[in-house]
Amino acid sequence: MKIIFFSLLLLVAAGCGVSAQQSLIQPFIKAWKVTDTSQSARAQVLYDTLHLKKDTARYEQVIEQLYQYLQEHPDKRLEARTILYQTLGALEFNYTIDNYIGRMQKAIRLAGEIGDDQLAAEIYSVYAGIGGPENYLLYNLKAVELQRRVGLHHFFFVYTRFFDLSRALYLNHDYRQSIAYGLECLHTPVTDRDHYDPLVYVFQLDILGACYKKLGQYDSAVYYYENLLRHVPGAIPHDVRKQQLWMGIGKGNLGHLLILQGKYDEALPLVETYFKSSVDYDDQLNMAMALNYLGSIYAHKKQYTQALTAWRQAYYWSRQSGSVDNAVQAAQGIAGIFRLTGPTDSAYHYYELYHQHKDSLAATLSQLQLSGMKARIAFDELQASLGRSQAALQKERSTRNIIIAAIAFIALIALWLYNRYRLKQKYALQSIRQQQEVAGQEIKSAREQIASFTSHLIEKNNLIETLEAQISSLDQQQDPQAIAISLQQYTLLTDTEWEKFKVELAKAYPDFLTTLRQQIPQITPAEERLATLLFLRLNTYQIASALGIGKESVLRSKRRLKQRLQLPEPVTVEEYLFNLLSTNM
Repeated sequence: MKIIFFSLLLLVAAGCGVSAQQSLIQPFIKAWKVTDTSQSARAQVLYDTLHLKKDTARYEQVIEQLYQYLQEHPDKRLEARTILYQTLGALEFNYTIDNYIGRMQKAIRLAGEIGDDQLAAEIYSVYAGIGGPENYLLYNLKAVELQRRVGLHHFFFVYTRFFDLSRALYLNHDYRQSIAYGLECLHTPVTDRDHYDPLVYVFQLDILGACYKKLGQYDSAVYYYENLLRHVPGAIPHDVRKQQLWMGIGKGNLGHLLILQGKYDEALPLVETYFKSSVDYDDQLNMAMALNYLGSIYAHKKQYTQALTAWRQAYYWSRQSGSVDNAVQAAQGIAGIFRLTGPTDSAYHYYELYHQHKDSLAATLSQLQLSGMKARIAFDELQASLGRSQAALQKERSTRNIIIAAIAFIALIALWLYNRYRLKQKYALQSIRQQQEVAGQEIKSAREQIASFTSHLIEKNNLIETLEAQISSLDQQQDPQAIAISLQQYTLLTDTEWEKFKVELAKAYPDFLTTLRQQIPQITPAEERLATLLFLRLNTYQIASALGIGKESVLRSKRRLKQRLQLPEPVTVEEYLFNLLSTNM
């Protein structure tokens, strides 16, 4: 009993485990199987839990159970969503993201195989951020393209997609296209305040100002940097240091614009503020940029020592931050100062560094563009592969549908033929039954006639016996033996009657004569008659009268018939014939 009790406890525990698992991942399965345009909103609710709960244990448990579920219930849509959720969790919890690039590529293929543009757009936007710089621009472009096709209002973070494109195009020195997407970012209506980051607006103003500055459109650049200064306090209300950094970035760029216009005195306090905020925030990149601006101001004011100091520091922080662009500017400034102040060896050295960094920057840009081209080619090949796969799948489906239709058609034909066969069998069975009924009636009638015929023979025999007695009593002088012989020669069963009799016998007992002929090959007509009358249970005297022969002749014929049948001594001919049909059934 204890064993049974503990077994039941284990079963209950297992059942509870399954129920707990279902309750944990059921909301995910329900939301992620949605195929209409509400799918992004339903999925985002679950993605938000990663940031809101910060529960890595629950996240790992959900992932494990989802993959277990997928093993038992394969589903391309659910698998793609699971990979996307897993990758977003890795980003949220700072896992090594390189481990998820291959999985995201699989998610892209899955979305392509099911032909869901909305799901693909979501995956593209995340993959753009982790797939490396060569994929950043391409997959953001593809994400926006699909989002436009589905409808921008169905997606979250649309303004971020435009910002990512604007930033990527700026890094690729495509300033006009960067401006076009930057303006879309600023003008995209914000309907979802829960997921809106106002700092992205500030970042976009910075990119737009930088693009116009590169294009030499200083008035437009000033407009966006002044706009940036107005938006920073509201975008970063609770982080004073970061707020000061971005205020410094805005002022520093306004100062740079003044430098480009030759207004060095006006530019100096703005750039100094920029440098100070960068130092306070320990932002090496912005420190390098601010120092490059300061070096330019000092050089134009012929303050060469201060300019050299600023550019040397700019070069150092450029190398520390990995900014080749700023290193190029700093090396060029240092070489220029040395060229003016006399140390030609140092001037050549920094000019060489300047050209090295410039070539490196050009090579990086070329490599980035080449990588982008390769990424586009790879993407096009992937799309072509998906197209071929979908065409093959469609062909397979068409073939399958044709086969199913053919099978259904054949099944209908087979069913029709089977029903027709059953109908024919039914009619045949009815016909057989009718024939059996008719045959039964004929057998019954024939047996009645046989019985009547036998009764008639018996009556005739009785009549003969009566006549014999009357003649014996009327004519005592006549030889009795002669009278008996005369009467016995009177044949009750004539040839004509026998033929009629055989017809009825064949109806009543269709197998009798056939079986008899099998037992006695080449049987004589006389033997047939004798055997038939014995089968009908006539006695010796009745047989003799019917055949018009003497009793002794009947007895001799019976003995010969027994010999022909090769019957053992205890068995009589009558017994054998009575049982002839039953023993051969």
